[in-house]
Amino acid sequence: MKMKVYRFNHMSKNWLLIGGIILGITNTVLAQHLQGIAMGNYSGTQALYHNPAFVADSRYSVYVNLVGSQLYTANSGVRYNAPYSFLSLITNQVSSEYRNEKGAVLFPRAYLKERLNGRDKWLNAGGDTRLPSIMFGLFKNKIGVGFSTRARYYVNASGITEPLSRLISKTTRLEELQGQHFDNQSGRLHVNALGELAMTVGGVVMDNETDFLKVGVTVKRLIGLYNAHVEINNSSYSIQPDPAWTTRTPSIPRHMIVGDQIDVKYGITRDEAFQNIKPNASWLLGNAPAGSGWGFDLGAVYEYRPDVHKYSYTEKGVRKKDASKNKYLYRVAVSLTDIGRVHFKNPTYLLQQEVVTTGKILRYDDFQNLKGSEGAFDAVNEAFGVSGSQAAHFYSVLPMALQASVDYNIQPKIYVNALWVQNLIPQSTFGMKSESMLAVTPRYEHKWYEVSVPISIMNRYGSPAIGLAGRAGPFWIGTDHITGLLNIGNPKSFNLYFGVSAGLFRRPPDIGNKCWPPENSWLRRIFSRR
Repeated sequence: MKMKVYRFNHMSKNWLLIGGIILGITNTVLAQHLQGIAMGNYSGTQALYHNPAFVADSRYSVYVNLVGSQLYTANSGVRYNAPYSFLSLITNQVSSEYRNEKGAVLFPRAYLKERLNGRDKWLNAGGDTRLPSIMFGLFKNKIGVGFSTRARYYVNASGITEPLSRLISKTTRLEELQGQHFDNQSGRLHVNALGELAMTVGGVVMDNETDFLKVGVTVKRLIGLYNAHVEINNSSYSIQPDPAWTTRTPSIPRHMIVGDQIDVKYGITRDEAFQNIKPNASWLLGNAPAGSGWGFDLGAVYEYRPDVHKYSYTEKGVRKKDASKNKYLYRVAVSLTDIGRVHFKNPTYLLQQEVVTTGKILRYDDFQNLKGSEGAFDAVNEAFGVSGSQAAHFYSVLPMALQASVDYNIQPKIYVNALWVQNLIPQSTFGMKSESMLAVTPRYEHKWYEVSVPISIMNRYGSPAIGLAGRAGPFWIGTDHITGLLNIGNPKSFNLYFGVSAGLFRRPPDIGNKCWPPENSWLRRIFSRR
């Protein structure tokens, strides 16, 4: 039996291969949290996705994010087992040894190494693109305001029984599945693409020298750009030879799925939902998109400042603090993020079916040369013996999570951050899930550059990882799983993030009664020798 191989040429097509690999791992975050770059004092709008209270008392007077992006995947069912790294794949540096005669990268299904333990499998994959955003301070930065835009795309699979996950990942060509009957098979798969417009407001509510507290809230307008979902319940099937294919091409046998008992619900948004985007106020705030909704983040940050006097000065008899300096020994931040949901309700763009049937057959030929999402929907309908769409509307919850962090200042410019993120959405819920994880991240931080080494237990507390991230001027890049990116140890997860941002720093004090010349000036050194 021939091995299934993905073949793609040119770098733009390699992204299709990457997507195919991610979907191939479906028999199984983005980590989703950018802990290597987002927890510092010069993170700007990147920190607001963790806690909206960070918008107040920032080290910036104005901060602008031009663009940023991340890609991540984590799962419980397969490991990446290719002879080249994921990094070489996404940078198109795979050697010629693993390309065909036309230069296309080869990726046989054997490069996904299975983890068989009889347990249900899950997948968290996707990314986000952080579009132009801005934050700024008011009233000497006691109040902070931010406006942000981004697009998010998720693939979530959960509760997939192991035989069904193997079928999705390896297809009917896996000999171990052929000729067998499988009962009580279930699983859920959700694909979501969302647009987001957000406003963040935060402020200082307590400042009594040693103790400092600020709070914040983010309100999000959510636009459902795309959704596809499948829910399979207590179904049974077998993998049998396809007599039509065998007769036609005896040398390349194909197998078909015979659904003895099928209980399935599936739905999509039409491709026009994405094609008809109109980024104007009436479209964004109305009911024209396929889906829409509202979301919220709530957060608070406490700072313990035992040596705040070191960062204070007196100007015209008034005691003030140096706005350019961090003042805490330790900082504690707690937030609830992504509270809300998207309601897909525009009937123009929605297709959905719920089918309970027996004795249906799914053949390889029936799912070739499909025309868009609607073509795939029609092909499934035909295989199950139904047509059209039922009245459709559905909700997709946001990946709500509890986030808590402690940031400790060991010595000037050196910090250690501990971050805990706990998903709060049950795995049976229709919608997106956050990536639960723990991380400890030491970092060296300067306003112009930064280096951090996140050490994590990610993948639902199941995979240890070490990363490396950095910021130099306006550019930032990092990964929280460098061994996964470099293909060390057959990884189960990857992530990579990068972006371009810049800001105007808050100025240090210009003290009117300070000594002149300054202590470090050449003129003072000359006079001190006399």
